[in-house]
Amino acid sequence: MKRRVMKIAMALLLLAILPVSLLGTGLSLPPCYQESYYAQLPALYRRLTDSTGKRLILVGGSNVAFGVDVGLLEHMLGQYGYEYTVCPFGLYAAVGTSAMLELSQGQLREGDVVVLAMEPTSETLSGYFGASAFWKCAEEAPELLAAVGPDHRAALAGNYIGFLQERAAICASGRYPKAEGAYAKSSFDEDCHMSFYRAGNIMALGWDTGAPVDLTAVSVSPDFARQVAGYRETARQRGAEVYLSFSPVDRSALVGSPEEGAAAYFRVCLDAFDCPIISDPNRYILDSGWFYDSNFHLNSAGAVLRTCLLAEDLLAQFGCYEQLSFPRPTMPEPIAQEVAAEGDSGHFLFSPVDESGSGYVVSGLTDAGAGQTSLTVPAGFEGRPVVGIEPHALDGAQELEELRLPETVESLPDGAFSGCPELTRLILEHAQRLCRITEHTFDGAPQVKVYVPTAAYPLYRDGDGCETNLWSAMLDRILCY
Repeated sequence: MKRRVMKIAMALLLLAILPVSLLGTGLSLPPCYQESYYAQLPALYRRLTDSTGKRLILVGGSNVAFGVDVGLLEHMLGQYGYEYTVCPFGLYAAVGTSAMLELSQGQLREGDVVVLAMEPTSETLSGYFGASAFWKCAEEAPELLAAVGPDHRAALAGNYIGFLQERAAICASGRYPKAEGAYAKSSFDEDCHMSFYRAGNIMALGWDTGAPVDLTAVSVSPDFARQVAGYRETARQRGAEVYLSFSPVDRSALVGSPEEGAAAYFRVCLDAFDCPIISDPNRYILDSGWFYDSNFHLNSAGAVLRTCLLAEDLLAQFGCYEQLSFPRPTMPEPIAQEVAAEGDSGHFLFSPVDESGSGYVVSGLTDAGAGQTSLTVPAGFEGRPVVGIEPHALDGAQELEELRLPETVESLPDGAFSGCPELTRLILEHAQRLCRITEHTFDGAPQVKVYVPTAAYPLYRDGDGCETNLWSAMLDRILCY
């Protein structure tokens, strides 16, 4: 207990501008995030700081955590005489790539090789810093606070009261973050490899329909490009190398032609970054069967495939031109989705997601549906999954008080419930992954309470590792069942 108090005190004193009364409040609260996904960042950092010899440091977001087999990559490179300790240094886009660069920059040393592999989103390729998420990561790791710069420390100080309030609410509720499956500290082994077995693609259509990827629209902010340039200069001065590779992307999630998107994104990266690009982005646009629960998260077989691709790219950059023969895994079959037309199919209107008719979205209500007080959206329609609700599809449901959504429904648009003035209970059956929302999903419906499975509650509190979690602003309206 004494050691824990001293660690927390040292961490907070690093932010010396915080009032003493707040420091005391922080010391009085028990840790809340030590079994959560956030708690893996200190382990990543300690692997980086404690490892000896030459290191291969992989910097990015959650695509690194879900997409690299650490031991396999070390073995593959070692077969050709390149001995590196692989240090995965990507976890959660909500923390910000900027923070991952800052944390690793101070640890660079001679002989290191850094591979940057960021998800192709404008937020990830910016100077964004998620102070709230970082506090959760650094709860028992003061060394993380010491490793960030003054601007980020100021942001941390500004978010400290909110962090204390959230911890106090957790302590009062007794529901400590301990996600199951991939989103738990226990999903990683001692080498910081995600050892939790991800058997196949659990998304209803094989891609996250709430987050399509338009590679032609991705931009790199000038401040982030400058940060990468400074990072590479530090590396050069210390005898290290910095290369750019790419995050895996689900082919089915792409807007437009994959080839045109990859070419446009490659040009953006070429213009923004001055480090060598060692990969062809087309090789990292993969079929849906290799993914798990998002457009950037690979399943276990997909992580092996991506590791093979990265090993080949690195060996070519190192000057190894031998014929490589890394065995490729077999792409898993999609995990069967329950699409039975249970629910109130006769009360809804449906429209196909695309021309192929692979799935449907709720597009409206029938006359009978508009007069109901309770409705259940079916998981399937005509043998295909129902994956979403169109904007204003529920307008006119003046009497609706309760709505139940199956896990196949992946996202809710702006103002999804603005036409439901009496809606007070939204029941989500999403046990394995989040139902995505926007900043305006609940506009016009301030009275709605959201009920989620108890086992999935940590995902709604803390997110799923991929992007900013908009549910965190609604914690006072989320209940468990």
